[in-house]
Amino acid sequence: MVNRFSRVLAPALLALPLALPLALGGAVSVAAAQDFDAVMAAPDDVELNLAYARDQASQGNLSAAASAVERVLILEPNRHGDRLFYAVLLYRLGDYNGAKVELDRLKGANLSPLQRAEADRYLERVKARTADHAVSGRLTAGLVYEDDAAGAYFTAFDIFGAPPKEEGLSSELALSLNGRVELGSSKSWELYGSGLAYDRSQLSGAAVDFQRFEGEGGLGYRTRLSSLRIGLIARQVRLEGDPQLNEVGLRGAFNWRLTNRTTLGLRAEAVNQDYDEPAIDAVSGLIGGDRDGERYGLDVTVAHKFAARTTVTAGLGYEAKTASYDPFGYSGPRVSISLDQRFKRGVYLLAGGSARWLEYDEADPFFLLGEKREDTRTNARLAVGAPLSAFAGRGATGDLREDITLEGAVNYASRESGFPLADYEGWGAELRLIWRFGARN
Repeated sequence: MVNRFSRVLAPALLALPLALPLALGGAVSVAAAQDFDAVMAAPDDVELNLAYARDQASQGNLSAAASAVERVLILEPNRHGDRLFYAVLLYRLGDYNGAKVELDRLKGANLSPLQRAEADRYLERVKARTADHAVSGRLTAGLVYEDDAAGAYFTAFDIFGAPPKEEGLSSELALSLNGRVELGSSKSWELYGSGLAYDRSQLSGAAVDFQRFEGEGGLGYRTRLSSLRIGLIARQVRLEGDPQLNEVGLRGAFNWRLTNRTTLGLRAEAVNQDYDEPAIDAVSGLIGGDRDGERYGLDVTVAHKFAARTTVTAGLGYEAKTASYDPFGYSGPRVSISLDQRFKRGVYLLAGGSARWLEYDEADPFFLLGEKREDTRTNARLAVGAPLSAFAGRGATGDLREDITLEGAVNYASRESGFPLADYEGWGAELRLIWRFGARN
């Protein structure tokens, strides 16, 4: 048991650098206080205010940055580039009406072609955000390499030796859509819907054909600091061209912004599961059941923004599954942590890891020779991406290239189950193009 937990915790130690912003927080606060004192000592110093605004914006203090730029515009209202900066700050703060006022003032201003393109794009974003309906989405195309392509999808036995690893290369296509329609004049209630279609198809080696389809729709309620959504969810998973799992149920999600930097999230899901597994179905009468049943999940997350471009999210969850054949039922906790680090020109780094501990309900006399299954499952992923505009000379283009991202990633996964099941450990690499479109682009 000690060895099992040490192997799980070892990858988690890689997340220790995520604590670095905490150590730097005190020094940043002291520097910010000193800068503020300097600005207050010379409130009419335009360049000092602008330098302070850029510094505060980079640290995530958008309100302080907006106040500084506002002082500059009072003194010099014809600084059109700074007014565009001010409008973007208001947009990021959620003051869409204020952002629209500033962007409207720039309609006849003398801006560079790039500034004009950015102003037009943000005006479209403001209109989408304030509209009573909106649609957004993401289209992804790429390649995926796996060093143990079959092991990631199928549980193997280790009675006479574990099967050898076989690598594989797959193509990847995915489309996700999100939409909402506001109800009434309060702009608090809305109907929402979302859909996902995902396909991973074999190109070479032992790669496995895998598809996932998901749809959700329901009622949402939103205030300035919180949001709540409750809806119906349905999904289907297919392996090698055949249905493997159908799920139908309910999902609820609640988010509460505790401060400008910290958000608490709560998500619950309850679904009925219908498996299509011919080998198990053939003996279900003999063993008294199959894998069909219900699955319940509850997750709590805390997301904290250490700076404008640095967000760390930690999660704690619990999952339970029932099955008509009791040894297929399980329950157990899970933990996760992730880092979202943004850089200039839209470049980003995403790092995350998770661990699950599953204890099955009963010993399995038919499939596992009387053993009771216990799983420890870990996953880790590191991705680096940039919009195509980042490769332009100025790092911005004001056109479609800002919406298309090139992303590369490596991932690791493991599953320890104990005799007579074979353990799994594998890594993979991904390269994809992502096009984000619509209201939340």
